[in-house]
Amino acid sequence: MFHVAIIGTGRVGSAIAYTLLWERHIDEISLADTAPKVAEITKEELSHAISSHGYDVKINAYDHSKYIQDADLIIISAGFPRTPDMSRRDLADKNATIIRDIIESTIDNNPNAWYFVITNPVDAMTTLANSIADRKHPVIGTGTNLETSRFRIILSRELKVPIHLVEAYVGGEHGRAAVFLWSLVKVDGMPLEDYLNKSGISFNKTECENYVLEISKEIIRVKGGTQYGPAGSFIEIIRGILLNTGKIVSYSRPMNFDNIPEPVYVTVPARISRSRSIDLWNVLSKYEKEKIHEAARVIYETYKKSKIAAGI
Repeated sequence: MFHVAIIGTGRVGSAIAYTLLWERHIDEISLADTAPKVAEITKEELSHAISSHGYDVKINAYDHSKYIQDADLIIISAGFPRTPDMSRRDLADKNATIIRDIIESTIDNNPNAWYFVITNPVDAMTTLANSIADRKHPVIGTGTNLETSRFRIILSRELKVPIHLVEAYVGGEHGRAAVFLWSLVKVDGMPLEDYLNKSGISFNKTECENYVLEISKEIIRVKGGTQYGPAGSFIEIIRGILLNTGKIVSYSRPMNFDNIPEPVYVTVPARISRSRSIDLWNVLSKYEKEKIHEAARVIYETYKKSKIAAGI
């Protein structure tokens, strides 16, 4: 059984907490939020949600992450939200100090914890978290996991096939430098081009990419922020770490590149497990590798600025 902590219980954090209630391998959830009473009230709502189901899940609520102890996984979702007119990168300076405070306040009390970073711009913030943790704890980020979920759903709609028949991944940066890995797309086990030739279906790839890149702005404009998409998408990463599933997932982990002096968190689809698992880098096209390298350079520049903002 596992203890999972969630730091930041806004839209995404609270939705993830609700999702985790139904994971039978999790018997303790700790919530932390510096906003007055938010963690406590979220705890109350979660308790109400599960009370009639006969599940025993211990839920803790704190007004600072420093009170969390002995967690197996620490999910960092705290941070300033994005507005429709903002890039995720615009949040780097504001959120860098939050990341620093969370890592420094939890690292000693949680000696066996993994860190899972959600805070935007997530790839730069995950790189920063890893630097602050001084590589003493395993750190991963959401990367392009959410883009991958959106990519699969738009392909399912355009190709008029059930979602379970679509295998597709997005790499690179969570944001404008996302890389659509068309070479890996399979439908009902067939490479995309073979499936299109067999079915006679045609569709516009650019329109699919634009949907993935733009839909979050529309969600923010209409609802104020994303919520269920991240919670549903990120659960496969959480399960992968806690249960050592070995499933191939889009998530960010450190990679080394020429002309970049430090490891940078960028997404290449890889097996999610508690070990340093293999990724799909070697099966990507030359173009896809080059675009991921470009994304890594962008992430590194954002990370460098965030270090200064965090006073590191």
